[in-house]
Amino acid sequence: MRKLLAGAATAMAAVAGLAFAAPAQAAPSDTVSVQDINCHAKESVRIRQSKSTSSTALGLFPKGAGADCGGASEGGTYTACGHPDGYFWIAINYQGVKGYIALYCITRP
Repeated sequence: MRKLLAGAATAMAAVAGLAFAAPAQAAPSDTVSVQDINCHAKESVRIRQSKSTSSTALGLFPKGAGADCGGASEGGTYTACGHPDGYFWIAINYQGVKGYIALYCITRP
């Protein structure tokens, strides 16, 4: 009987702990946050809706053009701009088109 009561008390404590646990973190969103950092295209590259080469192309960031770029973050892999195995992407706002481009396709001043 003591084992049964001890087990019940342990189960109740576990359930009570769940009620007071910290709220779950929301999944990261794919919204673009741009920090007004100027960058330039090394070569023409498509602006993607999300951090993947299979994502919808929203526009083109032409070679030599300048734009506002944000911070880099991990995404899908790519082979672009002379980089054989890139997976870092950067948020971009080019003439009002907001999306992502391969990090290795830009230069910063």
